[in-house]
Amino acid sequence: MPDTHPEDLIRQLRSLAEDFADVHHLTLCTGLLDDDAILMPLIARIRTTQTLTNKAIILTLAAGDSITATAAGRRAIEHLTGAARHGNNAGGHLLKGIPAATALHRAPRSAPRPLRTPRTSANHLALRRHFSAATGLLRDAPVMCLDAAALVTAALATSSTAAGPEVLPRLTDPQLAAFRLISQRAVRIRQREGRPPFLHTSVPAPTVTATVAALERKKLVTRDTRTSLDEGQELLLTPAGQRALPALVLRTTAPSRATPAPTPPRRRTR
Repeated sequence: MPDTHPEDLIRQLRSLAEDFADVHHLTLCTGLLDDDAILMPLIARIRTTQTLTNKAIILTLAAGDSITATAAGRRAIEHLTGAARHGNNAGGHLLKGIPAATALHRAPRSAPRPLRTPRTSANHLALRRHFSAATGLLRDAPVMCLDAAALVTAALATSSTAAGPEVLPRLTDPQLAAFRLISQRAVRIRQREGRPPFLHTSVPAPTVTATVAALERKKLVTRDTRTSLDEGQELLLTPAGQRALPALVLRTTAPSRATPAPTPPRRRTR
């Protein structure tokens, strides 16, 4: 079992979110490979997805007794359980693609090769269907993990800082989603000479610079100016954002409706 201290749990959830984001990207790329190259990468994606799913389950069990005393902690468990369910279902879809990938797999170059199968064959269509379902599920899992980390962070902050309903800022759904990512230090802003600013995120989530600018105007978010925009400035919560964090993250959407994410290239959004 991992360390159940909340601070360590937050760190592990952030790491799990990045790992899920990476396997989502790799799975999406795997679906674009040629017939003779798809089988072994598919098997590798299944192994990785199962490993991450098991890690999410282990974290859920380890955190069960340590963070369920607050509403934010209980919601965090729901999101982490949702990430594990998405990972498990994604692995199931990939596993179902094995027969089709095996049928399309070509013999080594030293042996005679069969004729190439048309891309509209039943096996191709089956693979495309299973990869599409798996990448959709894996796309949502990282955001769920970061939501869980934000909720655990809020559970820790509740005892020392609490914002009453009358002082909470009004945020749109995109602003709230960006606020949760920034609370987990998952967003950096960069700008190069003569070009508009862009964002790097550690998960494939649709955060745009205009949304971040709105959070800055509301005095909830600030930039770490110790580094240049060319190198990338980390986005952090202000003291006002830290005070509002517990109540704001409790507005997090249900695990079954995680923030949708765009297709790669990841971690760079205008």
